[in-house]
Amino acid sequence: MSEKTEQPTPKKLRDARQKGQVAKSQDVNSAALTVACFVTISILWPPYVEECKALLTLPTAFYTQPFREVVDEVLYGIVFKILLLSAPLLAVVMVVGIAANFVQIGFLLVLEPIKPELKKINPLDKAKQMFSMKNLVEFGKSALKVIIIAVLIFCVTRDALDPLTRIPYAGKEGVLQSLKPMLSTLAVNITLVYVAIAAADYFFQKFQHIKQLKMSKDEVKREFKESEGNPEIKGKRKQLHQEMVMNDTMERTRKASVVVTNPTHLAIAIYYREEDNQMPKVLAKGEDYVARRMVEVAKQEGIPIMQHIPLARAIYEKVDMDRFVPADLIEPMAEVLRWVKEFHEQQH
Repeated sequence: MSEKTEQPTPKKLRDARQKGQVAKSQDVNSAALTVACFVTISILWPPYVEECKALLTLPTAFYTQPFREVVDEVLYGIVFKILLLSAPLLAVVMVVGIAANFVQIGFLLVLEPIKPELKKINPLDKAKQMFSMKNLVEFGKSALKVIIIAVLIFCVTRDALDPLTRIPYAGKEGVLQSLKPMLSTLAVNITLVYVAIAAADYFFQKFQHIKQLKMSKDEVKREFKESEGNPEIKGKRKQLHQEMVMNDTMERTRKASVVVTNPTHLAIAIYYREEDNQMPKVLAKGEDYVARRMVEVAKQEGIPIMQHIPLARAIYEKVDMDRFVPADLIEPMAEVLRWVKEFHEQQH
């Protein structure tokens, strides 16, 4: 089997995308969510503190009342406070999660990955996947994150031991304020770790994705043949197209009033009827072989042929087929038409 050394073609990348195979890093999502949650909590810290204090003191408001009578009210109050605290974070998580996916892979909706297939439940394939390079890398990243976060927690907690030991004496007003510096330091460091790992993983996933889709030279050639067609067939198609264009040009030439030449390199078929009260129109034009064939057809049909090098060049460069001769070329064109009129008068 030939070695896969070629970069994947745009078609290969499109086909892979349609199957849901895209370069995507889950760590980018995790990092984005971590940053978003940290920023949200930082902005909402004062009201969060007040709500947390209210949550902690809520049961004390019913301390003197019978438990059975107030238990439902206390539970509802706690649940409401928790929902109130978590609602902004849940909203941010939803928006940022969708945005992080969209930034990485754009809009993508495919059913291929969830289609039921027997090979997906093959135990041998599952065993191979468990020990694949991708899963080993994922395990390594997870282990690295756990180790780094554990070290961070240890270091930050060690440095904050003194204020932590005073929390029992701080009262309910000072608990969260005492924890804020430590939590902020921990959150910032964890966020930086997540961002660094996410950046490295994003480029790694891109590299792996391209590597998995690499093609052999034979695959590239085969794809080219499938998309562009066999060279022989393509050549025949091109030849057929040229013949169709040639036939159309000759048919147009047969309808011309005059053919202006250069004398052999260019030929312009012009249509003009005085009774139509219209400007002269370019029916067809050609160069080299096509021009010579147009002249031959004009001779066969008895169409006047006039050599006018400047006019032939100007019309060939400036005027498309089925367009009228522009005003700046009317003077030399009128000269040709006068000659055509004299030509026909002499014929009669």
